[in-house]
Amino acid sequence: MSRLFITAALASQLALCGSAWAASLPGEQSPPPQAERPEAPDREAVLNTLFDKLAHAKSAPEARGIESAIFALWMESDSPSVDLLMGRGVDALQSGEFDRALFYFNEVISLAPDYVEGWDKRAAVYILKDDYASALKDIERLLKIEPRHFGAMGALAIILEDLGDKKGALDLYRRALKIDPWLDGAADAEKALAVDVEGRGI
Repeated sequence: MSRLFITAALASQLALCGSAWAASLPGEQSPPPQAERPEAPDREAVLNTLFDKLAHAKSAPEARGIESAIFALWMESDSPSVDLLMGRGVDALQSGEFDRALFYFNEVISLAPDYVEGWDKRAAVYILKDDYASALKDIERLLKIEPRHFGAMGALAIILEDLGDKKGALDLYRRALKIDPWLDGAADAEKALAVDVEGRGI
């Protein structure tokens, strides 16, 4: 699989993340008051509802809106310091300043080791730096925190396919598609891998 495809796939996820971040945080200097954020159990209930809607989305535009809402909730950290670092890290990542992004995401993970998006975004940096070993470790940790993270599953599938593990990649795409049937590029990748691995299409 080409680096261009990997970069495009990550760019698609970052675009969703960026729009979700912009919607959830009105400004770097004025994060929402912690009291206005939903409590963790409420947030989990909202996520469960969103994932149910995502699994039954009827179109790609509908799914994109739900994906963005899910990312917005994942991006919430309940810590203004983490939010500030994440904002700067995402900006650096989207600008291609990978070392600077890595610095911020390292700080995020140090402050909030159970915050899923810190691991997700650091894994994205490692992938773009061709450090698959580090990316795999971060994605493994991420999926222990949030097993439904369709973006991480898609990224892991891309890595496995690039490393030659087509069966592993196929299994991951299928897992991801059960959660998000409209995950960008996943259906086409799954169909192509099904032919390679099983000798037939779906």
